Amino acid sequence: MLVQASDLPALAGTPSNAALAVRRLAARAWVAMEGAGVLPTPRHFELWYIHLGGTNPELSARLTALLGKAAAPPEAALQALHADCVGTDPDAGDAAERAEEIQHAAQVIVDRVAGNQDALQAYGDTLSEMAGQIGDVRTVDALVRAVTTLTAETARASERNRVLEQQLSASVARIGKLRQSLTEVKQEATTDALTGLVNRRAFDLRLRKAISRAKADATPLALLMLDVDHFKRFNDSYGHKAGDLVLRLVGRLLADNVKGRDTAARYGGEEFAIILSGADLRSGVTVAEQMRAALDGQRLIQPRALAAASQPMVGITASIGVAQLGPGEAAADLIGRADAALYVAKRSGRNRVCTDATLA
Repeated sequence: MLVQASDLPALAGTPSNAALAVRRLAARAWVAMEGAGVLPTPRHFELWYIHLGGTNPELSARLTALLGKAAAPPEAALQALHADCVGTDPDAGDAAERAEEIQHAAQVIVDRVAGNQDALQAYGDTLSEMAGQIGDVRTVDALVRAVTTLTAETARASERNRVLEQQLSASVARIGKLRQSLTEVKQEATTDALTGLVNRRAFDLRLRKAISRAKADATPLALLMLDVDHFKRFNDSYGHKAGDLVLRLVGRLLADNVKGRDTAARYGGEEFAIILSGADLRSGVTVAEQMRAALDGQRLIQPRALAAASQPMVGITASIGVAQLGPGEAAADLIGRADAALYVAKRSGRNRVCTDATLA
C-alpha cells in the first residue's frame, strides 16, 4: 500500500474522520522518520506508515528491532525490510499500464456522454423556441417551415444518439478486452509456465501475507519445502524434456492436493514450496507424508524417442522438509528452517519427510 503525495489533495475541504486519521498517521510517520534520523524517501515513508498503522506485524517487529539499536537504521537494512515485507505485486508495472488504458477508455465515455448532453440541451432549446414560433404561425407556409425545421433537428438528434450508442458500445467492448488483458497479465506474472503453479515471486508475496494473517489471527502456519530426488539423473539419462515431464507431474500432484487458502509454488529448479495456513507442525508432516507417498513410485511413460534408452526409467520420489512458523519469525527464517529440514531428509537417504526438530 504505497501512499503517494498525489493522494493527499483528495482529502482537502471538510475532512471526514477517515481522512483525519490518514493525515494524522502520515504526520506521525514524518515525525518518526525524522526522529530516527532517516531520510523521508517514498520507500521509507511507506515503511513507517505501515508500521504505525499496525497492518503488518512482521514489518513492525523487524523495524522496531532496527530502531532499538543506537545508530540510525542502515539503508541496506531498510531496503531489505521493504523488499521482504512490502515489495510490489509481481504484475504491478503491466497492471498499471492496463489500468491507465482503462481509465482513458472510461474518460472517453464520460466525454462523449457530456458532449451528447450538450447536444441534447441545444436540441431542447430548439424545440422550446419552435414551440413558441408555432403558436404564432398564421400561414400554412410558415407552419410547413416550422415542421421541417423540427423534423431536421429531430433527425440530427436521432443520428447523434445512434453514433453515441455505437461509440459507447465500442468503448465498453474495449474496456472488457482490457480487463481480460489485465487478468492475463496477472496470471502470467504470477504463474510458472512449466508446472502451472505460482512462481517464486508470487510465492514470496503470498508467504508474507500468510504470515501476517497468521500472526494477526493467532493461528499456526506450516511451510513445506519439497525437492525431487536425483533430478539430475532424469536430465542426464533421458534429456531435459524428460526432466520437464517430471516437474509437470509433480506440479499437477501438488495442484490436485493443495486447495483453499493454501499455496503450492515452484520455488526454483526441482524445488517446490507449500504454504499450509492454519496447520501446525504435526498437520504439516501429515500432509507432507501424503504427498511423498502419492509421488513415491510414480514413473513416466517413456516417449517414443526414449524407447531405445539402455536403462529403464527410474521412479520418481521426493524429500520434504517441514517447519512451523515461530513467534515473531520472518519469512526468510521460516524458509531457512524448512529448507534445512529438507536437506536433512536428503542426507538421511531421500524419499522421506523431516522437520526442523530433526536438526536438534
